[in-house]
This record gives sequence, C-alpha cells and structure tokens, in this order.
Amino acid sequence: MDTKPNLLYSMLDGYKPIRNLLGLGDPSVQKIDDQWWMFFGGFQRNFKNNLFSASLPKGEPLTTANAWRISTYPGKPHKAMPLLPQPKEAAWDRYGLHEPCYVEGEVNGEPVRRIYYTGRSASNVLGNESPYSIGCLEMRHSRWFRHPKPVMVGTVRNDSVLAPKVIYDEGKWKMWFAATPHEPGKGDIPMHEVYAAESENGLDTWTKPRLFFTREDAFTHAKPKRIHDMYYLLVSRCGNAFGEDTYKPQDLWLFKSKTASFTRADWTEEPKPLIKADIGDDWYQNGIFGSCLCVDDSGELIVFFSAINKSIYWLNEASYRLKRGKKPPFPAPFYFTVGNMRVDETKAK
Repeated sequence: MDTKPNLLYSMLDGYKPIRNLLGLGDPSVQKIDDQWWMFFGGFQRNFKNNLFSASLPKGEPLTTANAWRISTYPGKPHKAMPLLPQPKEAAWDRYGLHEPCYVEGEVNGEPVRRIYYTGRSASNVLGNESPYSIGCLEMRHSRWFRHPKPVMVGTVRNDSVLAPKVIYDEGKWKMWFAATPHEPGKGDIPMHEVYAAESENGLDTWTKPRLFFTREDAFTHAKPKRIHDMYYLLVSRCGNAFGEDTYKPQDLWLFKSKTASFTRADWTEEPKPLIKADIGDDWYQNGIFGSCLCVDDSGELIVFFSAINKSIYWLNEASYRLKRGKKPPFPAPFYFTVGNMRVDETKAK
C-alpha cells in the first residue's frame, strides 16, 4: 500500500480558480449525510482569517487523490464563501477564525452539529500578544451560527488557548486543546502545553482542564478519534514556520488507548511515527500540524494534515517561476500546504 504523502493544496501555487484566498490550512474532514466535507481556515486578501469548506460530490468515495471543490458564492466561482460573515469589529474573534474541528453530538437528547475553532482579536498571527480563545459555531436551519462568547479562555499561566480538538464520547463533549503564554514569533521558542476537559453541553460547564502534554513534550495539536473499540490520538507540534534550529522535530505521531482518557499514562508510552518532516518532500519539511484521521469507505485510514513548505527566498522563487512563464507566489514569510496519506495498517493496530 502506498503511504507516501499526497499534496492537495499549496500556498505557493495558489488555489485556482479561487482568487480571494491567500492561504488555507487545518483541514477537518468528515462524512456528513453521504458526502465528504473538509472545513478549513482561510487567510483572505483583507488579511483576516475565516472558516471555509470544500466537498466531494455526494456519494463519491474518499481517496487520497480526490479533487476537492471549495465552496463558492452562488454565481461567483472564483470567490470562496466563508461559513459565516466576518465577526464585527468589537468581537473577540474579529481578526481570525482558525483551526476548525467539526463534531456531532447531543444536548438534552437532541442532535447537534458544531465546529469548534480558535479565534483571535489582533491583526498579527505570530508573535501575537493578544490572547487567542476558543469559540464554537452551531448548525441551525442549515446555517452556521456563531456562539457570541468564547467557550474556553486562557489563564494567568497561559493567556492563549487554541487548537481545539473535540469529540462527543459517552455522553460528554471532550476537548483537547493547546495553551501557551503567546504564539511564537520569529526567534521565539514555542511554549505550548496540551490540556483536556469535558462538558455536558460543550459550551460551558467544562471540568477543570487537566494537563496532558507538558511544555517539555512540546506538542500543540492532539486530535482524538474513536474507531471501533480503540481510540487514536494524532499528535503534532506547531510547525517550524521559519526553519529555526531551536525547534524540536516537526513530525506526526499516533498514540492509542482503549479509552478516551485524560490521563497520559493510559495511552501508549511510545507513539508511532507516521511522517518525518525533515527528511520528506519540500512541501512539508518545515513541519506538520492541524491533522485529522478519517476512515474511508473501504475501512482504511487516511490522515489529512497542514504543513509548512521548506523555507524559500522569495526573490529566487519569483525569478524561477517568471522564467517559466508562471505567476510568482504572493510574498509571505512562509507557505502553508495541505496534504493527506494512507496510514500503514501495521501502525494503526
């Protein structure tokens, strides 16, 4: 079985025919009503982030090579349509909605569809001194509605909470999330921890967050998924955006447990490495993050993930492309990609 990572989207190449997105990442892939959907965070030409979607035709099976279609405005095939309007200027998440996590569950016996996300109130993404918080969208009458307040906020130790990974399990909404004093800028060393908490309604009443990964572990994203009688936890770090030597390996790992436990010792002691970024293709050499695990229609496992392209010098890249009659990439300090791959079955058992 071919388990080589497959590139789906590259910020370097753009997203033709879409013109209003400069970057996208953090795919959350889920089969909904016999149709595969991908929710992702998109960086727009107004330099704000929002949440968007892409889909496969209804009934089409999931493979690693699917051609996803980004949802657009009616009659405007070149303009990606966000899930909801940009929050107003006074809103706590007005500058950015990132890192969506789709989940289905119940509240008071009624089915609920939600997307949890990271929100920010400052214009800059990295080196941000304004705290990140975690918010929630809920599907009502076939439309996404934004919960007006954050569902999780930072603490004195960690101003920012981000990267929510939520499942509905045994009647509880269970969230793994990252916490940090601030998102690292160039020259900073990441200081992320991962916590876990649960709630009856998934909006408040959260239990006291429990430390799952320490700063020494240096993990940022921890996405759980139940498959039959086993729980899998995809784990990654924050992505080494600037290719700095001080960062720990930016790979993708898989833990397993018989329960969705908030106790680290209940999961496998040593994770299975799925992808090693630094020895891989250029498009994911600077790190992997924002992943999710899917079971395709044949029962095989497929990982979707974000990554950061190997650091490039923009003038050289622009010159290279212009000489070949190609449009140069948008000037940026780093370039996101989105990819997927089949999981070696021996690593998932």
